Amino acid sequence: MDAELDKSWKDTCRILFGQEIGSLGEYEKWLGELVDLPVVRKSSISGKEVIFSTTDYSEKAKAMSLDEVDVNKKFPPLTINEIKDIDSIVAAVQDRIYYTGNMILGNSKYIQSSSNINDSFYIYNSTVAGNCKNMAFCTLTRADNCGFGGNAFSQCDFCLKCHELTRVKRSFELWMSQDSADCYYSHGLKNCANCFFSFNLENKKYAIGNLEIGPEKYKEIKTALQTQMVDVVKKAKRLPSLVEIVANAKGKVEVPKIAIVPKPAPATDKSKIEEAFGQTMQIILKKRPAKPIDHYEKWLVNHTHGLEKCKSAASCKEVYLAAYGNYSDLPKSRLLNLEESKTFGAAVRLTAQELEGIDLKNAGAKIGKIAFFNTDIQDGQYINDIECTITIDAVSCYRAVCAVYSKYVAYSFWPRSSQYIFGCDSVFDSSFCVNCYHSVNLQRCFEMESCSSCSDAMFCHNCENLQECMFCFNTKNKRYAIGNVELGRESYMKIKDRILEQINSEIEKSGKLRYDIFSL
Repeated sequence: MDAELDKSWKDTCRILFGQEIGSLGEYEKWLGELVDLPVVRKSSISGKEVIFSTTDYSEKAKAMSLDEVDVNKKFPPLTINEIKDIDSIVAAVQDRIYYTGNMILGNSKYIQSSSNINDSFYIYNSTVAGNCKNMAFCTLTRADNCGFGGNAFSQCDFCLKCHELTRVKRSFELWMSQDSADCYYSHGLKNCANCFFSFNLENKKYAIGNLEIGPEKYKEIKTALQTQMVDVVKKAKRLPSLVEIVANAKGKVEVPKIAIVPKPAPATDKSKIEEAFGQTMQIILKKRPAKPIDHYEKWLVNHTHGLEKCKSAASCKEVYLAAYGNYSDLPKSRLLNLEESKTFGAAVRLTAQELEGIDLKNAGAKIGKIAFFNTDIQDGQYINDIECTITIDAVSCYRAVCAVYSKYVAYSFWPRSSQYIFGCDSVFDSSFCVNCYHSVNLQRCFEMESCSSCSDAMFCHNCENLQECMFCFNTKNKRYAIGNVELGRESYMKIKDRILEQINSEIEKSGKLRYDIFSL
């Protein structure tokens, strides 16, 4: 572990707890809780350790490190018998199929035990980070500094054990919050500062248990809590999480009484999404699907961060719980929808008497009446979105999670600046894609993973700048290629037509394919 990273850890602890609590190495087990840790495998080429950011690859698949990739390696062309159908092609290209880990890209230095890292410095045991520095045991982070033991945050500084944050500074055990600072053991805050044990608040300062108490009283209680936290963490090498504290609330969960003036539900039209799915399949596979999109649900969501349908504690209305960023760790008996949480957070708070003597041991019992969790974020336009959660300028989306600046999306996670996206996970700046993952700038693609700037391609991994290619691995700058070998347009298109015919036949019969990009 780098000394510079350990220094950043100690700086963060001084900021959050008022003093250092020891070296980073002493707290690795605690920091690894509730986060998606890197996956460690052995290189099939050298035997050295290779780090992956996903568990989706087949256990039987061959692995290699990014620094072992030879993008210019020459392979013999496939014979006629080797390209007659998908099975023969997959069998013929086994010597080319290596899944690549240790993906350290761009201007990155001092990276250890991490993968899928771009333009970052001093990163340890982390995955999917871009433009970050001084991070350990984190995943899904962008433009952050000094983050430890957290999932899914962006533009944050000095955050420890935090989850799903945007533009947050100096916080500990803060969950699902935005534009806030100096907050502890709280959830669902927006534009707040100096809050402790607070839930679903907006524009509040110096609040404990949702009660604003002024800076002097707040400092007194916060200092006492920090002292207790330091004593506990030094002895136990961990502190309880927010959900652990809430789990200590005594008795039956008291259903919140929320007076909300019902709003007419916005009109939705699922047929627009069905039509977009049909158009996309027609463009990619040259055939529209025979059945509605829901028939293909299991196939489309197989490798995505999906969502779970739950019930609001207040109204029993459906709420949608995302399968990422620790949403699935929230207590299902304490969920609210977005509108309910705003009303409830503004109306319910602890009394000054209830705050007396609050500490880590009794906090769960005291905050039980306010500890309810919102599962959604909506910002910008969200028109014709059906059964979605966390949408920002998203239009005509269906069962999507984290759709951002996108339209015509279904059964997908985190499409950003994209359109006509189905069964995809973490695809940016792309259009007309089905079952594509962790990729950027794809057009008319099918079963692609860790690729960029490709068009009309399918079943490719770790490739760049491909046009009309299939079953290519760890290569770039190719056209009309199968198994990393260019064939010429006429030969390639004849083979592609046969492959598409087989794919369509299999999908029509079973609603899915036997092969996907993770299992070749």
